[in-house]
Amino acid sequence: MSEIHSPCIKQCFRDTQDVCFGCRRTGEEIGNWSKMTNEEKQVVIDKTYRRTNVAGEMPPGNYLR
Repeated sequence: MSEIHSPCIKQCFRDTQDVCFGCRRTGEEIGNWSKMTNEEKQVVIDKTYRRTNVAGEMPPGNYLR
């Protein structure tokens, strides 16, 4: 099995709940990504599909609408 790559899309701003507007990972998940197994990475990716950012918050520049 090949390594699961980071879901980062280079839009790195987090809301007040520490969830990235770009990849929907938490700061802790981002920081630990390189130490995770493929199984752990897949769990994180699965969680990102169910996450949303804090209602009403936007990253600087409001480029994500």
